[in-house]
Amino acid sequence: MTRGISRRAGLATLILFFVSSLVFARGVPESPIQTESQTAHESSPGFPLEITDALGTAVVIQEKPEAIVSLSLFSDEVLIGLGAEDRFLGVSGLALDPVYSNVANAAARIGTNIEFNVEQIISLFPDVVFVADWSDEDRVSQLREAGIAVYRTRTALTVPDIQEEIRVIARIMGEVESGEAIIADMDARITSLEETTAIIPDEERLSGIEYNTWGTSSGVNTTWNEVMTLAGIRNAVAQLEEDDFGMVPMSKELVIDLDPDIIFLPGFIWGDDDAAEAFADQVLSDPAFRGLQAIESEQVHMIPERLKGTYSQFLVDAAEYLARLIYPDYF
Repeated sequence: MTRGISRRAGLATLILFFVSSLVFARGVPESPIQTESQTAHESSPGFPLEITDALGTAVVIQEKPEAIVSLSLFSDEVLIGLGAEDRFLGVSGLALDPVYSNVANAAARIGTNIEFNVEQIISLFPDVVFVADWSDEDRVSQLREAGIAVYRTRTALTVPDIQEEIRVIARIMGEVESGEAIIADMDARITSLEETTAIIPDEERLSGIEYNTWGTSSGVNTTWNEVMTLAGIRNAVAQLEEDDFGMVPMSKELVIDLDPDIIFLPGFIWGDDDAAEAFADQVLSDPAFRGLQAIESEQVHMIPERLKGTYSQFLVDAAEYLARLIYPDYF
């Protein structure tokens, strides 16, 4: 069984936030405002620029942002991927934590930790703040009332949607070419992965479920379903009814009935360093699960949280990790 990473307890809970920005003019712009749809694919970005955020608010970017705040691990990962480290006023606590973050080393070089503290952010007066589409509306409003540009990013579940969010963030940052380079790298790696998994015979293709401490599994409307699909693994709960968050309730009886080839377990559980290992031991030793294919064939795997939870460009890393783990003979 593949074991996950543990970390020191005591990490405060962080709500993931995204932002795109109204950047305040440092002069009077002579050029007309360009819309995102007109310019998102241009190689020479122009400002001022108007972009509609995930909740339908028009955001005007007057100049290329030089000072930014990111309050979302997604935007942290994308912005660092764009090479914008020197423009960060600070990063989220999650970005600094290697349990959750795929850019922890780069974030550590930035150093400063900024949480969603309205007073602190106003005192810094960044050009742009990136928050999530589900972030606290009152705090977003306070920042905007203070004259700070805030862009709320859509929570994307599929590769095309993730790539579109990368394009928008790159456009906001005036880094269109860098954004397209990230997307091209994703596409090339996905193509290579699909070519490899395509040669796996049908009889060797495996089914899997995620099984977590909440007693649920990721359905089709989740990033984990996208990861499994890219890795050539069938989601055993794909046909089952999901809740509003894409999760399928999983009783022990249902796990036994599905009898998947693979069971994916959490690599880390917040609040307790030993909780993930204890949960894995519980699953493996549960008499009710004795005889399951996944247990008999030693296909129970703890997945690192930084890969399990990502919905940035690192989703491709997660898919590659999974494919190599499950089909090692083809890599």
